[in-house]
Amino acid sequence: MTGDELRSLWSSIARAATRGTLEAKALTAASSWLARDDEGRCHFLLEVREGADVEPVTTRGLSVSVVAHQVPGRPPADFIDFVCIDDAVIETFAAVVADVADAAGSVPLDSRAGAVREVLARWRWFWDVSTDRLSDADALGLFAELWFLRRWLGVSGDGVSAWTASEGARHDFQTPAFSVEVKVTSRRGDSGAVHHIAHLDQLTDPEQGVLYLFSLRVTGDRLSANSLPSLIDDISSLLASSPPARQQFLEKLARRGYVEAARSRHTATWRILGERLFEVRDEFPRLTLADFASGIPPGVLSVSYDLDTAVCEPWLVAEGPASWTRPTRQPEGNRTGDENGES
Repeated sequence: MTGDELRSLWSSIARAATRGTLEAKALTAASSWLARDDEGRCHFLLEVREGADVEPVTTRGLSVSVVAHQVPGRPPADFIDFVCIDDAVIETFAAVVADVADAAGSVPLDSRAGAVREVLARWRWFWDVSTDRLSDADALGLFAELWFLRRWLGVSGDGVSAWTASEGARHDFQTPAFSVEVKVTSRRGDSGAVHHIAHLDQLTDPEQGVLYLFSLRVTGDRLSANSLPSLIDDISSLLASSPPARQQFLEKLARRGYVEAARSRHTATWRILGERLFEVRDEFPRLTLADFASGIPPGVLSVSYDLDTAVCEPWLVAEGPASWTRPTRQPEGNRTGDENGES
């Protein structure tokens, strides 16, 4: 069951009429219920053996504890009670509950506490991220990176590991054979896409392998199905059979500032106008630290510039993933960081 389906079910449950009581609806998963209390807060109840050991958790928007409840038609029992204490994070809360229901709903009562602890550990990154941390511009940049991961690199554990943008790495994707810097623009124009290069490292040669610049041009289109949340859902679904890779993906999203609670803030949909991959080599138009023989002049704190890809045709290698032949090893004669004046 998805988070959206759970939110729809909660909305169909009436608020409890009496203080301290719950209105509940059974889920398809055994011994679990959705409920709402007299304040209208959403609950998820997961039955466990009496005396189950689950450390109480209270974070921004989420409370978890073991409580005794009696649901209609059942004797009193112990439940792990998940409570959404802030409506602003209901999307994240629903996603956590969906994960818990999937992981723990079908296991024996004796094993549920352990399964819940594992799920909460997987989601720990999301509860400390502000829901307004990701700007619209940052969200579009994240969309472009995930578009490259989904369409060009391929969704796999290796692909997620190669996505290094959230780790402060020099380039957005890094492998021993190649690195990729991702740029996106929604500006209209008759020439090539114009991208802002924020610092001198962005188009500096990697320590090993080939460097590519991935250029994505988009325009807002309400009829398009391409949005950041839908792309994240797609990738997360493809990683469902590899829990460690999916967890790594979720953690990297959180580091970038994306949380399910902010999902409704990033629903812009995009039509893809063009996607092009350039190999950054030889005389490719760029500025790097190596272009400043004596270093950046004192007092200059940073150097950035705009790159018009209309002049980059000689370095174009692919306009779609099917025409890209990926390097599989470091090419002969590739320059290293030391040869480029880097330390």
